Amino acid sequence: MTLMIKSLARRNNSIIMIEFLKTPTLINIEVTDKCPLQCPQCYCQLNAGKEIDKTIAINVIKQATKLNVQYVNISGGETLLYPHLYKLICTCNKYNISPNIAISGWGFTELVLNNLIQNGINYIFVSLNGSTEKINSFSRNGYNLAINALEILAKSNFNKTIINWVMQSNNSDDFINIIKLAEKYNVKAVVVMAIKPDSNGNLKTFPSKEQIEKISILIKKYSGNVQIIIDKCFSQLKAYMGRNIFSNTNQGIYKGCTAGLDSFTLNVDGKFSPCRHLFISESSDSILDYWTKSLILAQLRKSNNLQVEPCINCKLKKYCRPCIAVNSTTKLRKPKDNNYCQLHLI
Repeated sequence: MTLMIKSLARRNNSIIMIEFLKTPTLINIEVTDKCPLQCPQCYCQLNAGKEIDKTIAINVIKQATKLNVQYVNISGGETLLYPHLYKLICTCNKYNISPNIAISGWGFTELVLNNLIQNGINYIFVSLNGSTEKINSFSRNGYNLAINALEILAKSNFNKTIINWVMQSNNSDDFINIIKLAEKYNVKAVVVMAIKPDSNGNLKTFPSKEQIEKISILIKKYSGNVQIIIDKCFSQLKAYMGRNIFSNTNQGIYKGCTAGLDSFTLNVDGKFSPCRHLFISESSDSILDYWTKSLILAQLRKSNNLQVEPCINCKLKKYCRPCIAVNSTTKLRKPKDNNYCQLHLI
């Protein structure tokens, strides 16, 4: 991977250019915004009835292979509702790109799994926020559907199952049980993800300082067979866990949000946006043109979002690049106080 050179843009306002890749390594394709579950945490406009034009998606995949894109993450809405799903997966494999898919468990059967495998699926991410239906329901619906999917995957000896677990103030104590559940179903990894604003732009359940401290201890002590991955968007937890006596290991391009640095999203309208949670679309016929000429991406690559309270006085701010979408999901507004985060209290 070749990084662009990091340069100082304006010293007096502490605005710097963040390192970013010359070409992206990952593209997220949102194939549909249809979903029957309507989860409380969802950021999508539910049941709008849109799905991506197959021709547009395939054209982007063909372009991606020429830029050495490594992964395509297929997401929704409910991905299994998309009628051309297997065609997209097959196309990715044809052009030497690894396709991953996120599912809720809705509509998932042994036949669906076989079709995914035959068309060359890489990782299957199952969304689950609680080890019980009650805890899961705080933020997600479809608990039994997710468990059924995990049972099918385990029975079929599929060895690339991953659980996406969104850490919140109302489920953080349940994490150890999620790990036990992952062990039970021979899950390869659990990804610890940060809560994002819902469809109304609200973010009310960000974990507390004590909860971040507790889960970091649990992760460090865990020695089982399940790999625990902290999602790059959860920079607060990454920064906390990266501490050591003299420095912090959470540095570089992957210390936090990488929207527009290593990846972007192709949304259901066939337009490009920085990530799944930033609904700021731009039209372009070329991935490379978007990556190199987008004014939105250029703005994202100038980081001054930590010059607000309480981040400005946080001892870990040098090692943290929090999600941009917590300020606004539809505009790149000036940074505002990130009152949801208590990392500065540590």
